[in-house]
Amino acid sequence: MAGPVSAGFTEGEILSGACGGCHGHTGVSRAASMPSIAGFDRRYLARVMREFSTGTRYSTIMGRVMKGYTPQQINLLASYYAEQSWEDFPVEHRDPALFVTGQRLHQALCEECHEQGGRYQDRDMPRVAGQAPDYLLMQLFARRDRPEGMQQPARMRRALEGLSDDELHAVAHYIVSQD
Repeated sequence: MAGPVSAGFTEGEILSGACGGCHGHTGVSRAASMPSIAGFDRRYLARVMREFSTGTRYSTIMGRVMKGYTPQQINLLASYYAEQSWEDFPVEHRDPALFVTGQRLHQALCEECHEQGGRYQDRDMPRVAGQAPDYLLMQLFARRDRPEGMQQPARMRRALEGLSDDELHAVAHYIVSQD
């Protein structure tokens, strides 16, 4: 990452100012429908941002935002967010029955890729545990109901296509309840 540019801020930190309204200045979102990106793998973040920038990843807003960044700026942003600390979205209510159902479904359908209850991440897989419940549920529904335009392996599409709305709620509840 580049050194301080102005008043002790790095270039990546300065560039992140445009992202803070949705993802939080340090990548920790407190908006129910926006993902946290703090602590994500740098290579994963850079790839996703490039996909938004080129239009190969579906978005409503991110594509337009990322087109304003150069490849070097995208790398600086990815490095900045990768260096930030992850924080779980605060979950106020944990339903034991939903948790058990979600855990069973996750272990059967999701755990092979979203290991450690969704906590695992690498250059190909984002952390999903601890995300905002509404965001995660929205993503599960989109990947089940509107897979066109979604960046996902065919395996994920097959796993989700047979799940009911209630089962998707249970999976989301389990994943966001992971500490």
